[in-house]
Formats: sequence, C-alpha cells, structure tokens
Amino acid sequence: MLKPVRRWVIGAPLFAGLLMAPTGTAVADSTPTGGATRCHVNVICAGTSETTTKPPKGGGGTGGTGGGPQVCTYNGQTYACHNAELGWFSTSTGYYYRLVNPQPPEGDPLWEGHKPEDGRVYAATFLNSDGSQTPGPIKFFAQPPAGPPPDNPVELAKSAAEEIDFPDPVPGIAPEGTSVVGVPVWFWLANSQPPAAKTARGNVISVTVTPRLKSLEWSLGDQLDPKKETVKTCVGAGTPYDPKYGATPSPTCGHVFTTGSGTRKAGLFYGTLTVHWVGDVTITGGTQTVAPIDLETSVRLQFPVAEVQVLN
Repeated sequence: MLKPVRRWVIGAPLFAGLLMAPTGTAVADSTPTGGATRCHVNVICAGTSETTTKPPKGGGGTGGTGGGPQVCTYNGQTYACHNAELGWFSTSTGYYYRLVNPQPPEGDPLWEGHKPEDGRVYAATFLNSDGSQTPGPIKFFAQPPAGPPPDNPVELAKSAAEEIDFPDPVPGIAPEGTSVVGVPVWFWLANSQPPAAKTARGNVISVTVTPRLKSLEWSLGDQLDPKKETVKTCVGAGTPYDPKYGATPSPTCGHVFTTGSGTRKAGLFYGTLTVHWVGDVTITGGTQTVAPIDLETSVRLQFPVAEVQVLN
C-alpha cells in the first residue's frame, strides 16, 4: 500500500529580487505587483507542501512482499502458505506437508527402500473448508514437497520503494525577493542529496532500491490558461546562483518571465516544483532483474513577479 499524500505548511528556501539592477533607474509598478507580500529569505510565505510517491510500474504474481501472511491458491480456494501446526502448503496437491519428527528408523517401510541421507519422510494433511483436518499419506520425498513460494522481485521492489524517506523538496530560486519581467530567473534544488536506499527481504532474495535524482519540473503558473502554463524541465539539480554570475541566464535551469503577477490573486503566481527520482533496483540472492522505478515528490510554490518601468 502506498503512503497517503501528506500536506503541511513548510518553510523552504526561496531566493527571489534582482540578480543585477538593469541600466537606469528601475521602478516597480504599484499595480502589477499587486502589493504582493515580500517573502523573507529562506521562507516561502504560507507555502503548502504536497509530497507523493508514484507506484512503481509492473507487478503481479505471488510471493514475498515484505509484509502480511503469504497466501497460496488451490482449485480456486485460498490457503495460508504456512501453518504453524501443519507445515507448508503445496499448490500442486492441496496438502500441507510437515517433516515427521522424529524421522522413522532406517529400514522402516516408510522409507520406501531409501536411506535417510536420500531424503526425508513427510506427513500430509488436508485442511477442509470448515477448518477440520483430514490426515493424508506419510511418504518419503527426496526433495521437500512444499515450501515457501518463490519471491516476487517486483513486489519486493515496491515494498522497498514505499519505505524510502524522501525529503520535502527545497526549491532554490534567484533573484531574491521579487522576480522581474525580462530578468533571468535561476532554478535549482537546494537539497538534491538522494535519501538512503531501502531493502525488502523475501524468503530467499533481498531487493534494494537506491534512489537518484533524475530531473526537476517547474510548473510556473504564469498563464491564465492551464493548458498553456509554462513548464520548465531540467535534467539534474540545476545550478545554484552566485552573485558572480551577474544577470546572466542559468546554464542548466532557468526562465525569463514575460508577464507580471500583479493581476493575479494576492499578486502571486502559484506553481509547483516536481522532483523526479529514479530508484535503481538491486537483487541479492537471485538472478532476476527489475527495471528502475520512477518516483516523484512535489511542493507547491508561490512567488511575485513585477513589471518595471525604466526612467531615463
């Protein structure tokens, strides 16, 4: 089961204001800015975080999933794969099998002419629908007639991915304070360090999911028509702004607004930063392979963008 969506008010770095003052005296129009609240450094004003984890693609089958009792099926009926009293269930015969303890002495007819080193003697039991038990044959088997079902690596990968503790995305945005139409804006992820890997263990194999950052998707909320909304997709974490860069555009992830936010609600654009992660899957104790898993986290953003008039 996936973790539920979490929503809460957070503090997250928002670096906004001018990268470098344009030539001449710049005055922000009072109307376009709409009196937007100026956010303090390192805080998104009344920011709301919505963090989600996408389910891995794939799945199906039976086997260990890292949680809950395992279920086996025979003739359309479901049975617990293991019963503490009866042993392991066989999906081919419908019986539970447990090792006879103690084993019969060597030469006993139950060995069917075999030696103890050739195998083991098992007792079979059929579990009726009303819960009663019907004893089955006691027989020799060279290999265990029943045991843990095969692990499903895809399901184990899902379980591991659901346990990854992703951080709330911390957006980095420059200029500081209020962005300005026509001035380059830099975007980056301030906390791009991947969280720790998680492992889910089955009966035989263990599956580890190791996350790594893939890309950032910035939905800027700068268009009245949602279908035309500006979306910037950047590979990697972006480049943190440094004053030495002046008013140059970001080499990896940025935008230049062409309209101000003054006419919008509270004088703000409302956008979303979605962080796309990839979970690489490693299987220990088996030869199966599982494709990397797509995961994501997101945080809502709000920021003012002013239009300016240059006074000659």
